Amino acid sequence: MKRKAFIMAMVMCMMGSAVGTTGMTVYAEENTAESEESVETEESTESEEGTETEASVETSTEAGDTLAEGQVLLPASEAVFTEGEGVGPDNEKEPTSYDEEVGMIRAAAQGTEIVYTVPEGAEGTYDMYLTVSKVLAAFSSQPFTFTINDGETFSVPVDLQVPADSPASYTEDGEYDEGTLTDSGRFLIKQSLELKAGDTIKVTCAFGCKAPTLKGMVFPYVGDVLLAPAGSEVPTGYDNTVKTVPEADPSDPLAGLNIIWLGSSVTYGAQAGGHYSMVDAIQDNHPGTVCEKYAISATTLVNEKEDSYVGRMKLISKDETPDLFVVQLSTNDATTGKPMGEVTDSTDPADFDDTTIAGAIETIISYVKETFGCQVVFYTGTYAEKENYEEMVDLLLRIQEKWGIGVVDMFHNEDMTAIYGTDLYNEYMHDEVHPFRKGYVEWWTPVIEEYLTEFLGENK
Repeated sequence: MKRKAFIMAMVMCMMGSAVGTTGMTVYAEENTAESEESVETEESTESEEGTETEASVETSTEAGDTLAEGQVLLPASEAVFTEGEGVGPDNEKEPTSYDEEVGMIRAAAQGTEIVYTVPEGAEGTYDMYLTVSKVLAAFSSQPFTFTINDGETFSVPVDLQVPADSPASYTEDGEYDEGTLTDSGRFLIKQSLELKAGDTIKVTCAFGCKAPTLKGMVFPYVGDVLLAPAGSEVPTGYDNTVKTVPEADPSDPLAGLNIIWLGSSVTYGAQAGGHYSMVDAIQDNHPGTVCEKYAISATTLVNEKEDSYVGRMKLISKDETPDLFVVQLSTNDATTGKPMGEVTDSTDPADFDDTTIAGAIETIISYVKETFGCQVVFYTGTYAEKENYEEMVDLLLRIQEKWGIGVVDMFHNEDMTAIYGTDLYNEYMHDEVHPFRKGYVEWWTPVIEEYLTEFLGENK
C-alpha cells in the first residue's frame, strides 16, 4: 500500500474546495443481516434485518456531499455492531446505539466491533474511507483497528479533533475547533482494496481517549464507510475538502519524506491543542513531507498491554514505506517504574525481553529495520529532575552504540537545560514532560530538525 500520496493530500493543505457530483449512480443496497453474520460477544449482539434491493440510486453521504460515479456507500445504519455501553455526548454512560439524527453509531465502548458488508453489485479496486465525528477528548490517534474479511488486523492514524464545547477542553494551550461533537469528517483507511459483494469490513474500537473529566474511555461517533475507485479524489477531513499536494523542495533534506512517529502524549501533543506537536510542525515546515502519528497518551514502551509501543507498532501495515521511523523515549515507563532490563549481545528478537525497557527498545529497532528497512531515531524529553528517566536515557545511548540508531538527546542538551525553571521554560512547558504548542514550535522542533537533517545526511 502506498498511503503517502493520499495522506499528503489529506493533511498538507488546510484550504481547498469541496467537490461532489450530482446525479451520479452509486450502489446503496440494503444489507440483509442474518444471525450468522452478527458479531458475537460475551453478552448479546444487536442486528436488524433490512430489505434487500437491487437498484442503484442517487444518494448523499452523512458528510453532506453527493456520491460520485463508481463510489459505494456502506451506511452506518446497516452496519452490525456489538452491544455494550460507552460514554455518550453528555459525558454519561449509555448503551451503544445508532443515532438516526446524525446517521452515526454513538457511545461505542472499548472492544465494540462494527461490521460493514459490501453490497450486491459492488466489485472492483477501491480506496476505503471511514466517517467519524469529533471526540470529547483527543489523546489517541489510533482509536480503531481494521480487519478486511479474515485478513490481517491493522491500524492507521486518524487525526481526531476536539470541539469547542467538549467537557475535556481544559488545557491552557488548547486551540479547540469551532463546532460540536457530531461534526464529522472522512478519513482514508486503506487503498487499492480488491472487494466484492459479501466481503466484510470490521472496525474495532481499540484504543480510546481518556481524560480526568470524562466518565470513562471515549470514542468518536462512527459513520459510513465509503468505497471510492482506487486513485480517485475524495474530500476528506472535518472540512470535507480535496487538498492539494505541495511539491517537495529539492534543497530541503527533510522535504518529501514519509516519517512514522511512534509514542505517547508527548508525540501526540496532549497539552498543545490536543493534537499538535513537533510531528505536525515538521510536516508544516517541509513541503511534501507526511508525518504519520501513531500516538496514545499514557502508554509505555514496555509490552505489558496491547496499547504498548511494541503492540501498536506491530499493527502498522507492513505495506507502509517510511523513509524514517521516529520513536519517543517514554517518560511513562520511568514514572511507573518499569524494569530497565539488559542490553543483549544478540540481534535475534527471540533474545529480547520486551517486558523490560531495554528489550522493548531493541524489539522496536529490530522490527522496524526488518519490516520497513528504514533508519530509526529515538528522541528524549528535555531535562527534568526524574532519576529514573535519566537512567533510561543512558540506557538508550548504550543501545545506540550497539545498533547505530539516531538519538535526539534533548535531556543532555546544555542549551535547552539552561532555561530550566525560568519564565521562558514555563512559557514552553505545561509541566516537566509536556510542551505547549509554543514549546514544540519554537523550542523542540528546531533541535529535532537539525538533528534529523544531519543524521539523514550521514545515513543515506
